[in-house]
Amino acid sequence: MGSLIEYVGFMIGFRFLSVLVLSISFPVLASESEALEVLIITAPLHSKVSNTAHPVNVLAGDDLLYKQASTLGETLQQELGIHNMSFGSSVGQVVIRGQMGNRVQVLQNGLSSLDVSGISPDHANSTEAALAEQIEVIRGPASLLYGSGAIGGVVNVIDNRIPLSLVEKSSFTFEQRYDSAAQQWNSVLKQEGSYQKFAWHLDGFFRRNDDYSVPRSTLNPLAKVSNTDAQSWSGTLGGSWIEDWGVIGFSVNHLDNNYGVPPVDETVRIDMQQTRYDLRAELYQPFSWIETLKLRFAYNDYQHTELEDGVTAGTQFDNQGMEGRIEAVHTALGMIDHGVLGFQAHSKEFIATGAEAFLPPSSLQSYGVFLLEEINQGGFTYELGLRVEHQDIEVLGGVNTQHTPVNASFSVLWGADEPVFLSLAFTHAQRAPDAQELFADGVHFASQSYELGAADLSVETSYNLELGFRTEFDWIRTELNVFHNWSKQYISQQQTGEIREGLAVYQAMQGDARFYGFEAQVTLPVWQEENHQFDLTLFSDYVRGELIGLGNVPRIPPLRYGFQLDYSGYDVFTADLRLTRAENQAYAGEFDTETSGYLLLDAKVAYKMNAEEDYDLLVFIKANNLLNETIRNSSSFLKDIAPEKGRGVELGIRVGF
Repeated sequence: MGSLIEYVGFMIGFRFLSVLVLSISFPVLASESEALEVLIITAPLHSKVSNTAHPVNVLAGDDLLYKQASTLGETLQQELGIHNMSFGSSVGQVVIRGQMGNRVQVLQNGLSSLDVSGISPDHANSTEAALAEQIEVIRGPASLLYGSGAIGGVVNVIDNRIPLSLVEKSSFTFEQRYDSAAQQWNSVLKQEGSYQKFAWHLDGFFRRNDDYSVPRSTLNPLAKVSNTDAQSWSGTLGGSWIEDWGVIGFSVNHLDNNYGVPPVDETVRIDMQQTRYDLRAELYQPFSWIETLKLRFAYNDYQHTELEDGVTAGTQFDNQGMEGRIEAVHTALGMIDHGVLGFQAHSKEFIATGAEAFLPPSSLQSYGVFLLEEINQGGFTYELGLRVEHQDIEVLGGVNTQHTPVNASFSVLWGADEPVFLSLAFTHAQRAPDAQELFADGVHFASQSYELGAADLSVETSYNLELGFRTEFDWIRTELNVFHNWSKQYISQQQTGEIREGLAVYQAMQGDARFYGFEAQVTLPVWQEENHQFDLTLFSDYVRGELIGLGNVPRIPPLRYGFQLDYSGYDVFTADLRLTRAENQAYAGEFDTETSGYLLLDAKVAYKMNAEEDYDLLVFIKANNLLNETIRNSSSFLKDIAPEKGRGVELGIRVGF
């Protein structure tokens, strides 16, 4: 019955939005519209959002401020095609079109986060949304330029810790917010300035919360999820020397995060520290045919200890990683109008000690070369991409594995200078297995499993076909993406039926899989006067994951659809009301359970005042989960014991001067 309801909902949502997109777009082809000017920094050629063939989500400005949360997954969970793999309130990994973990690459200013969040669902990502100035999510061909770990997509958190330009006057920003659902206090400070040719950046945040609240039930009469309190802080110092010929800068950041995870058999806290150093340089027109030469380097020293009963040191993870990347953006060469050539190197030393050290000490070395070329001809924009990467993993005892994934992509965009855009993209992507999939052997309490790797795993290969349609008119904006992914030798953890140390055994296996679905959104004004405007947005997304011959891919997000009403008035007031319906997830993985659907109602009111050059003031109130629904996240390992937050109010204020 659940499958029938989901199928009916899928067909209604897909057909309704498809017909609406097509019917309201094509009759107005002669209308004029200015293209969005937001630049996609993650794309090496820095395309505008309005003229790229790649599906992209860009969060910036006030929109980012309103959606910022304590995890990346929670910050991005309202974006098309993106969900949150929560593990309590302090861990939220990004899910893109059903792909997660080691298939989604999280970047900090274009380089890997260099943490251990991909090893376990209870490991928080060390890249913070609280200090971001822009967050970009890239799916499709462009993501492949960042390595085989980006086969599902790229999340790039962009801040100004290494300034690239001088400012006329120094600025100071303070932000304070409070969330009643977790009694969370979050404070952010940022100061930037420049003197002559030197620019600097200082930032920091402090966040503290108690156990978060959920709807009261007979199974949870206290209406709390225990051991989900947390405390974290971070500080950054960065500076740059800026000349006409280019920029060179350096930054250092320290992050300290202590958080609890919802108890399964025992109470566990994670105490994490990280210090990261970044170097960045850009040379403008060093040669006649080179537009920009970019160099980035990062070194990360990461440790975290899992505290049993919240006190006793148990398993400890130590990870020291380095990554360097160089890109040469070139001008026109023959029939090629624009392009980039690059080289990337990655090194990691990983050690786990203690009761849950299910991975042996290992070292990873990888090297990759890549190119992306653009050709504009007759109203069409063609993009061709290629990346060849070599990965070498050596574990304690001398065991060594090597893989050489090759990624290639082709895309075409029609209408790059028009208000209607049609794109087609094909991707051949390969991913090398990671150390966990190859060499795991031991208890993994976070996922309540005994994990076994397979040292003979081969490269995972996927073929992705995607069709995109967008319009950018003054009075209407539409987006429709339809995708189908065929995977060969897809790596997954399959339950064997065996029990070890009281836990089910999961063995790394390979087989064929496929993913398919859509993302659709329509935004149009419903009422407009001189000082007032109401906009209506309809949205829906869906992904289906199948393991050929083995059933369903586990922890896949459900069909989701809904609407949002936005109001703006007198250039100072904004408000919105958003209703999201998630259907039942009946396509559960092997030995998994179905997940019930839910209705999520959120609202926001904000007031913004710009006092010329003196100061800026922004005050907002958000009401989350107004219906106080019990929301179980089908992407979460803990959906049955740790629902999402119940009804809560978030208050925020930001002052800049």
